[in-house]
Amino acid sequence: MPYARVPGKLPPPRPDFSFTKRPKTKTREFFWRWRIWVEATFALTVYEPWEKVVVLTIFAILFVAMLTLMVNYLPRQLVFMRRRTMYYLWGEDWEERALWSYLVANDRGIDVKEIS
Repeated sequence: MPYARVPGKLPPPRPDFSFTKRPKTKTREFFWRWRIWVEATFALTVYEPWEKVVVLTIFAILFVAMLTLMVNYLPRQLVFMRRRTMYYLWGEDWEERALWSYLVANDRGIDVKEIS
């Protein structure tokens, strides 16, 4: 029985795992590490390509929604929280000038009753 000859160069394995090899440049290595970390954290390595697209699209939509909320809603909420904190601390809706005059008077050692 004749022996089969092994070809000099074998075809690339399937599936192709070349993306798991460490890149040579520092910048590519940084992004490669980040990609491997994300894929391992969210178990993206076990998904098929179309499933990865669906999961990453959902993450992108959630990220954009959170970013929009933080840019549009958070500043307004912080102003509201500051006003409510002043109300809870001093019992009435003080204007900001009254707060600053109170703080400056305490710094200078002036009796607050003199200001009122």
